Amino acid sequence: MVLSFLMILLMAVFPAMGQQIHVIELDGAVGPGSANYIVSGIKEAEQAGVSAVVIVIDTPGGLLDSTRDIVKAELGANVPVIAYVTPAGARAGSAGVFITMAAHIAVMAPGTTIGAAHPVSAFGGDESTDPDETIMGEKVMNDTLSWARAIAEQRDRPMDWSEDSVRDSKSITSREALEAGIIDIVADDLDDLLQQVHGMSVTTPSGTVVLDTAGATQYAQEMVLEEKLLHFLGDPNVLYALIALGLLCLYVEFHNPGLVVPGVLGVAFLIAGGIGLSIVPFNIGGLLLVVLGFALFALELWIPSYGALTIGGILSLVAGGILMFNVEDPLFDVGVAYSTIAAVALTVGGLVLAVGYLVIQAQRGRVAIGTEGLPGETATVTSGGEGEGWVMVDGAIWKATWPGELSKGTEVKVLGVESLVLTVAPIEASKPPLASRKSLIESE
Repeated sequence: MVLSFLMILLMAVFPAMGQQIHVIELDGAVGPGSANYIVSGIKEAEQAGVSAVVIVIDTPGGLLDSTRDIVKAELGANVPVIAYVTPAGARAGSAGVFITMAAHIAVMAPGTTIGAAHPVSAFGGDESTDPDETIMGEKVMNDTLSWARAIAEQRDRPMDWSEDSVRDSKSITSREALEAGIIDIVADDLDDLLQQVHGMSVTTPSGTVVLDTAGATQYAQEMVLEEKLLHFLGDPNVLYALIALGLLCLYVEFHNPGLVVPGVLGVAFLIAGGIGLSIVPFNIGGLLLVVLGFALFALELWIPSYGALTIGGILSLVAGGILMFNVEDPLFDVGVAYSTIAAVALTVGGLVLAVGYLVIQAQRGRVAIGTEGLPGETATVTSGGEGEGWVMVDGAIWKATWPGELSKGTEVKVLGVESLVLTVAPIEASKPPLASRKSLIESE
């Protein structure tokens, strides 16, 4: 609000400030964070009285409610709104189709695409398998079709293509979109866009506005911290990684109690993941598969299966990542990237295999702490005598018994422990007789 007031004040003092545009970037999935960012950006641009707002789009889709909020802000904006799909390779997929069509002027860069707005099955499966699901799917389809037609009609765009985009997931290139009248301009970059739209007129709720964008200064609208966090936590790739990291840290803490840091980090990661899951829709079955994967990892340490349980855990992590965001939201055509799933599953699986190997090796080794680790150790007599005395083992003094008489300084070998008293024997006495050693050598 303070920034907007200052901009209005400066514009009143310096009229040239009117030739300014606000640039808003929609990069990634559409969610509450990005919706609030765009809606507030349009409102601030209206208050500042700038020439236009440019929404730079590169999105695979997003939440239906968030998309509706953005479209509503575009259709009701008193400042010209320009949707620009860029850079080359970018796309306006699913939710991006509606956001682009709802702008006063739709622009695409060469090498970009638009389309694939088909509603996802309401229950993530085949709608024909259940009559209730079929009815629900038809309702979602019809509602989305009518919404697409309404936007196309208001912005004078071809209604047949908008329906094809929804019904058949049709996707086309920038050049095809221009020829079909879906977009108004193909522009190489933002400067080229501003030159081409200069002098064009658009209709807003407050009347007709002629764009004055030639040589206009560009102001990049930034997300506030809350919007950045919401946008970050609304990314399925981030949520999958956070949940996997949280479970991995708890796994380490449970098998190494007292480390504290892994436990604290695990709880923090899971809380962040929980906040993200409250923002975006998710499939509970996929989430349970991820949890099952870590349960199998834990069982590997208790029931050595020579890697079978770990492989099962990796497969469970992979399946969970694929299914976790297969959800009912009609425009949320966003999932975890296969590269993210592979990286998380292989990294976690490799760490679990390494830990399992170390545990097995430790179990096979001789105990090296406490009284159970004393037999076989070498000790030195510190106080000798007949049949008993004191010996030093690894810097500690122990009471000991032995056959015969030993003098101070004699090296002995610990044979056993009983009631904190060691049984020892001189090093030479603990070796096999010479004749036995000769026969052993000859047999070899």
